[in-house]
Amino acid sequence: MWLRTPASLECVTPQMTKRDRGTEIDLLRAAEKLFAARGVDDVSLREIAAAAGQGNHSAVLYHFGDKRTLLNALLARHSDPIANAWLAMLGHLRDEGRDSLEELIGMMVRPLVRKLDDPDGGADYLLIVAQLVNSRTFPVTDLPAANAPGILAVSGSLMRHAGPIRPYLLPLRMLRVAAVLYSSIASYHRLCTAGIAIPRDEFVDDLIGSLVAVIGGGRQPSV
Repeated sequence: MWLRTPASLECVTPQMTKRDRGTEIDLLRAAEKLFAARGVDDVSLREIAAAAGQGNHSAVLYHFGDKRTLLNALLARHSDPIANAWLAMLGHLRDEGRDSLEELIGMMVRPLVRKLDDPDGGADYLLIVAQLVNSRTFPVTDLPAANAPGILAVSGSLMRHAGPIRPYLLPLRMLRVAAVLYSSIASYHRLCTAGIAIPRDEFVDDLIGSLVAVIGGGRQPSV
């Protein structure tokens, strides 16, 4: 619900909003670098504020409230455009009858791997998600950004291709998919950064094949 601003302040509000948004982006970028380098649990909100050049050590609290909300904003900054693209592409694949398991996984994997080339925190974002998949403090599945419509739609489509499995095991299998997906991309990035040459197209093909096996595999449940 929007509240009308008094006329005397209307000319100030847009400028204030722009400044606040700029501060939020600075804080998110600082958090991305620190979280990726040292781990989400080992970085304080005061350190993030200092790294973002904020004299007020409570800047993160003012703009985000707590670390969980900061993490959610960080994820949404990167994942929302990807999830929206997934949702659109999923519709095209269904319309064209090309929504096989391999096509769906390829649709999911390739944009994520391309995030490694995003100079605005793309690699850091992927390293952070790899941490959060198995985090006890901030599990990624508990963050609203991980439950965006595009992400839920892709997960649902993938689960329909799952091999023989008891329904109550499906969430565990999908968590296994997330663990393999993000930890593999994080490991690939670290190895390449260390100077080990790994052709990206071969890595992507191998990752897609691995995820097809994780989702589509499994033995027939015993009676």
